[in-house]
Amino acid sequence: MTARPANAHQARLLRLLRDGGPNSRAQLGDQIDLSRSKLAVEIDRLLETGLVIADGLAASRGGRRSHNIRLAPALRLLGVDIGATSVDVAVTNAELEILGHLTQPMDVREGPVAVFEQVLAMAAKLRASGVAEGFDGAGIGVPGPVRYPEGVPVAPPIMPGWDGFPVREALSQELGCPVMVDNDVNLMAMGEQHAGVARSVKDFLCVKIGTGIGCGIVVGGDVYRGTTGSAGDIGHIQAEPDGRPCACG
Repeated sequence: MTARPANAHQARLLRLLRDGGPNSRAQLGDQIDLSRSKLAVEIDRLLETGLVIADGLAASRGGRRSHNIRLAPALRLLGVDIGATSVDVAVTNAELEILGHLTQPMDVREGPVAVFEQVLAMAAKLRASGVAEGFDGAGIGVPGPVRYPEGVPVAPPIMPGWDGFPVREALSQELGCPVMVDNDVNLMAMGEQHAGVARSVKDFLCVKIGTGIGCGIVVGGDVYRGTTGSAGDIGHIQAEPDGRPCACG
């Protein structure tokens, strides 16, 4: 199993390196609330895990020059976007540059077993192409509400047979790496926050109109999911009291 950050400080350092690229210890210290000695300890522990590496000397700030720190170039992440009618699978490095991408038509109503057999076959094809020997982490987006802490779909309206399926646990075992599962539009909102039109704001809505209508809600820089993971599920709001029943009943 791939090494993981041991605490919130290490996770914060990894996010800074992911979003900002290589940085010196001093520059990282400017962005995180840690003493110089504590920062040095956490960076040294990350170096020991292999998640980060020293990458050349940093520019001088008037004293002894330190090394830049960057995410390990060999890290490989798998991204899976499960839609109502297709599946996209991509491999990135730790700085989220796409190294390989495949897409296939797929009906989500065929159920999780059939869909994930296809996902694993696509992941194996990407590995065979040489872009990755294995995966250090994976992110899965599904077109319905997700109980985020457990990585489990919750009564998804357009996904019969998926309610309660242990997506995170099942794929983590198959891929041999940590897996995160969330609603696809929540992940789209996080993508816009990371590298899109929402980089400069903390509060925004990201609306996706496809087979269904979903909305990622970001408040204070964090995704708001609601108590059942259904926040933003616009396409599942009753519009007519006696209207046509949804596919879920």
